[in-house]
Amino acid sequence: MNKYQWWDYVQRVTNNAGGVEIARKVEFDPSAVSRWKKGENPRWDFVLKFAEAYDRNVLEALTAAGFITKEQADLREVKVGVEDIDTIALLEEVIRRLR
Repeated sequence: MNKYQWWDYVQRVTNNAGGVEIARKVEFDPSAVSRWKKGENPRWDFVLKFAEAYDRNVLEALTAAGFITKEQADLREVKVGVEDIDTIALLEEVIRRLR
């Protein structure tokens, strides 16, 4: 990931809006936006607020900020182990499969 990946994403999403305008819309201090412009990555909670304020997918924003990879963002199924399923649900699944 390059040093300015998050800032490039912010500029693309905001149509090159100014720092004060971005900060006002997302409701946080403009100094955070200035740090991003200099190449500093945001805190995860800022990423979530930014995505929400601009109606963007949170996974897309977390990927742009470098918190998760594109492969993680594309994950569609979460595997659950047998130990994570309660007994009733497990028995119902066994019965379903036996039918």
